[in-house]
Amino acid sequence: MARGWIPRKALWSVAVLVGIVALLFGVYVLYSLWGPPSAPVLKWDDSEVGPEVSLLQDSPADSGLVLLRQRYGLDELVRGASDDLERLRRIVDWVHGQWEHNGSNVPSRSDPLTILEEARAGKQFRCVEYAIVTAACARALGMPSRVLALKRKDVETAKSGAGHVVAEVWLRDRGKWVFADAQFAAIPVLAGVPLNAVEFQEAIARHSGPLSLGPDWSGKQKRFYLRWVAPYLYYFDFRLDQRFFVERSEKRPGLLMLVPKGASQPHVFQRRFPIRNCTYISNPRIFYPRMDKQ
Repeated sequence: MARGWIPRKALWSVAVLVGIVALLFGVYVLYSLWGPPSAPVLKWDDSEVGPEVSLLQDSPADSGLVLLRQRYGLDELVRGASDDLERLRRIVDWVHGQWEHNGSNVPSRSDPLTILEEARAGKQFRCVEYAIVTAACARALGMPSRVLALKRKDVETAKSGAGHVVAEVWLRDRGKWVFADAQFAAIPVLAGVPLNAVEFQEAIARHSGPLSLGPDWSGKQKRFYLRWVAPYLYYFDFRLDQRFFVERSEKRPGLLMLVPKGASQPHVFQRRFPIRNCTYISNPRIFYPRMDKQ
């Protein structure tokens, strides 16, 4: 037998093995691109007793919100809307189109009027600013709202990219809070019911059924967004003082964070930013107060 010669049977075995590996890799890639997003089923403590949540918000009659409504024609924007969900959809679509996302740029001031003025001048902003403007527009139209921070499980150890910011808006005719991400023009709806952030996470984790994010979303866009947003739906928090036209130094301190049952309570954001004045709870019922009682 000549040195270096490989039996045909061995070559065939190698070829089969390579083919199996290639097939498995192809299946993995296809599943990654087209399969359902992966997310853990989070556990909560519905029996937990905690603080009564009282949000401090601007009144729709506040001069800043009145100016916002008038300057940007918000009454006309929602005119003829059949319900609060359609009003929110119109707000989210409008805010989505005001600037292109830039994760590094910040406005000179964090109020919605300044953000929109600077966006009209060509500036681009972060997810934070999309959330602020969405919440402010909803509130200007009489819909209670809040800016909601989402944090990944590795929020304390990640160097960057550990958080995302959206709005949640109280729909009076539905009697519930609803998640609104104007950066992507996303409002999750399952079987006709709009979802809050915790419900959205559960729907992704349990593959509860076909989620709608908006009328113009393609299947590819939806798969990308669900995969992208799922890791951020782990910790949820908001500031108790949600006023937009008050200096930061004058705002009431306090943060409420919803933590999955049994999970650690984060005290630092991305290794270097302390999380202060935070109350930690694990009961979504506390985290989602009914605004028709406030």
